[in-house]
Amino acid sequence: MTFTISKESLPFRADKSISQITLSNERLTIVVHDYGARVHQLLTPDKNGTFENILLSKNDSETYANDGGYYGVICGPVAGRISGATYDSVSLEANEGKNNLHSGSHGWERQFWSYETFETASSLGIKLSLRDEESGFPGQIQAEVTYKLTDNKLEVTISGLSVTDTVFNPAWHPYFNLSAELSTTHEHFIQANVDFLVETNQENIPTGRLLTVDDSSYSIKESVSIKKLLKDNPEGLDDCFVFNPKGDKSLMLYDPLSGRKLVAQTDRQAVVIYTATNPEIESMINGRPMSKNRGIAIEFQEIPDLVHHPEWGTIELKAGQKKTFRVAVSYTHLTLADD
Repeated sequence: MTFTISKESLPFRADKSISQITLSNERLTIVVHDYGARVHQLLTPDKNGTFENILLSKNDSETYANDGGYYGVICGPVAGRISGATYDSVSLEANEGKNNLHSGSHGWERQFWSYETFETASSLGIKLSLRDEESGFPGQIQAEVTYKLTDNKLEVTISGLSVTDTVFNPAWHPYFNLSAELSTTHEHFIQANVDFLVETNQENIPTGRLLTVDDSSYSIKESVSIKKLLKDNPEGLDDCFVFNPKGDKSLMLYDPLSGRKLVAQTDRQAVVIYTATNPEIESMINGRPMSKNRGIAIEFQEIPDLVHHPEWGTIELKAGQKKTFRVAVSYTHLTLADD
C-alpha cells in the first residue's frame, strides 16, 4: 500500500495562512487544516470505485473565523451548550442567546493547532496539538487530536491535560453526505445502539429528563431512513442520543445510491445527530450556498450541559489528569447484491 502526504497554504488573513495537509493510503484520503483541526474533506470510493468527498466542506478559507456551521472542526474544550453560560463560579461567553455553544467564539475550532504527520508500516496520520489559553475555560488545557488512517478506517483520538481543574467534553463535528451530494440525505439510513433521547427545551438545553427511544418518532435502534425521521419530525433532528452503557456503542450510516456505508465505534457516552434541516445559510459549501438536509452532523460526545446534571455523569478534568476519547469509523462500499 502506498502512502502519500502533501501540504499547501490557504489564504486566511494578512498575517497568517492556513496549512492544508492531505493524507492518503489508497483506501481513504483526508484533507486536514491546522485552523480548527478541521477535517476539510474525506474521500472514499463508491460501489463503482469512484473516490469522492463525503463531507460538507466549507469553500472559502478566509471565512473560517465566522464558521456558523462548524464544518468538520474539533469543538472544544466543551462541545454543545452550557446553560446560562456559567457553571460553578465560572462565567463563560454567551454566544447563543444566554447560553454558551461549542465553547464560544474563541473555542478550539477558531484556534491554530501545531501539527506533525507520521507514518508506520500499516498506517499514516496527523497529530495536532494546542495549548488553549483563549477559550475562557480554566486551564491551560493541553489538547491533542490524532487522525489516523489504517486500511479503510479513520481513527479520531482527542485528549486533554490541564494544569488546573477544568471541564472537558470535545467533539469532532463532521457533516456526512455519503452520496457525495448527488442527492440530499433523505435516502440515507441510520442506526445506533442507543436507549435514550435527551429531552430539551426551546433553547435546546436539557430539561433533566431522558426519554426512551423505543416506539417513538426518534427510534434509531433499528435501521431507519432519514426521510422517515424527517416525516415524523418535520423540524429535523438536533438531538442527543445516549448509548446503552453496557452495550456496543456503535452507529451505522448507509446510502443505497452510492453503496457507501460507515460504521462508527466509540467510547463516548452519547451522540448528537443534526440533520441540518434548519441550517445556517451564509456559507458556500461544496461550491454552492448551504441549504437544508444536505448533510448529517454526527457528533460523538458526553451529554451536553452535563455540568448542570451530575446525575448523568461528569466532564470534570482534574489538574494533572489526562483524559482521552476515541472514535473509529470504518468505510465500505456495497453493491445491490450485498444489501
